[in-house]
Amino acid sequence: MKDDFLNKIKTLISGSSKLNKDGINKEQNNVDEELVNSFMNQIMDAAWLEEDLKTMHAPSYRLSKKEKSYWLMNTTIKTMSNIKGGIEIIPVSTGKPNSICLIGQSMYSIPNNLIICSGWN
Repeated sequence: MKDDFLNKIKTLISGSSKLNKDGINKEQNNVDEELVNSFMNQIMDAAWLEEDLKTMHAPSYRLSKKEKSYWLMNTTIKTMSNIKGGIEIIPVSTGKPNSICLIGQSMYSIPNNLIICSGWN
């Protein structure tokens, strides 16, 4: 059963068609075309999924854990906020002494020496 199925796939991929005693079996050809279309759709779906996964790869950054918490400037509401060490941050723009990073839904000015790259996700 599996060998017959694999032979059909090989035949379809190679572009040749099997002949029976009466010539090309059109009904079988139609079923084979549906099988090929099904396989191609699965391949295309997998390719799109792989492309989406590639775009999700990015380095992961965290706030340093040297201290239990840090007082950082929330640039969104212009106040100082106490932020726990080790929290995940997303750098938005880099600068010399400080970088602007996203923590939750607010932007913070964080000294560059407190930003730790924990690796790629």
